[in-house]
Amino acid sequence: MITASYIALALFLGYVVTVGLSMAATFGISAASRDFVLKDYRIRTGYKYAQDAVWLACATAGGYVTAVVNGPSHSWLVGAALVAILVGVLWINAWEMRQRGLGRADAQLQGGGGVVHLARSESTPRSPCGT
Repeated sequence: MITASYIALALFLGYVVTVGLSMAATFGISAASRDFVLKDYRIRTGYKYAQDAVWLACATAGGYVTAVVNGPSHSWLVGAALVAILVGVLWINAWEMRQRGLGRADAQLQGGGGVVHLARSESTPRSPCGT
């Protein structure tokens, strides 16, 4: 029972450190240089790569915290669980973004549909299936 408590605490703290550092870095980068983040109301490619690097560093820090809290017992289990949690959260967030139409809005703006087409498509009701 105590081992399970340490595992749960380690996973929780690793997740909090990863997400907290990532949010702090994202807000810091955005506040420091808006031009690096956006150009013509679109997220720049360089910023996306910077976010990947930030996420890697934050996930590494979260993994380190998880390993320190958990100790040597069940290290592979805890590491794999933290990876599964972080990937699962990223996957869910990407799925929610697609369901809310942000992916379609980006594609419509790239395709020359413009703001009028975007406003029209956002006002149409969606079915529960996401189509």
